[in-house]
Amino acid sequence: MITGVRTAIEDARSHAVPGSGSRPNLQVVAALGRVEAVKMLRHPSFLLSIAFTLLLFRGAIGASDEGGLTLNVTWLMGGIALGTLIASVLTSNVASLRARRDRLGELYGSLPSPAEARTAGVLLGLVAGLGGLALVVGALTWLTLERLEGFAEDVDAFMYSQYLLTVVALGAAGVAIARWIPIVLGGPLFVIGHVFTGLIWVVPWIAITSSGISVGWHLTYLVAMTITFAALAFARDRRTVVRFAVAAAAFGFAVLAAGLQGGTG
Repeated sequence: MITGVRTAIEDARSHAVPGSGSRPNLQVVAALGRVEAVKMLRHPSFLLSIAFTLLLFRGAIGASDEGGLTLNVTWLMGGIALGTLIASVLTSNVASLRARRDRLGELYGSLPSPAEARTAGVLLGLVAGLGGLALVVGALTWLTLERLEGFAEDVDAFMYSQYLLTVVALGAAGVAIARWIPIVLGGPLFVIGHVFTGLIWVVPWIAITSSGISVGWHLTYLVAMTITFAALAFARDRRTVVRFAVAAAAFGFAVLAAGLQGGTG
């Protein structure tokens, strides 16, 4: 039985179409990025994430004794902002799994464009699509939160920058997870593990200035984690020492920044 399985694997490898050895073309990556940006914003995982968080926030509004247009608009923008964070993981994850889910790996392998172009296209779509949406939603949430007593002192450019970087970092995590753990539950398990294990509180993605956290080191941490996930995603396409070295160096720098950022985390 073992010999039969080994023979089947060797036959599959020998008949598989080899991937391209060329470098990604910028025009191809840009075209893929435009398509992925639209697909992500229209994907059910994105829409359902927004709907789920809005439902939770609607319950919070109903349980509150306060009311008014300002409060309702604030909760609305906050729900969309939180939903975008969750959707960045789930949507980028399913986008990266599309080729495997549709069994198109061998067909894509016959194209002159390398596998890295598709990974780069998903990452670019993440930045242009969900990142562009976060740019607008974050700004509107900032404006509405400034009008609420008890929130204004904690809403600043630092929180806005964290939000934008976190959307991209979590999206890059979704891509990396899909490349190394190609199952549909990869993204949801990442979100569940973050929330229910308390990992989200060990090194929070978003922290307020009054917590005493170092602004520079925290932003450095977010950038380093984004580079780590992106490098791991590209390393799955083509395993090279340089890509694993970049991922390891970025992760080491992220650990250093997490240790030096301080705060009450």
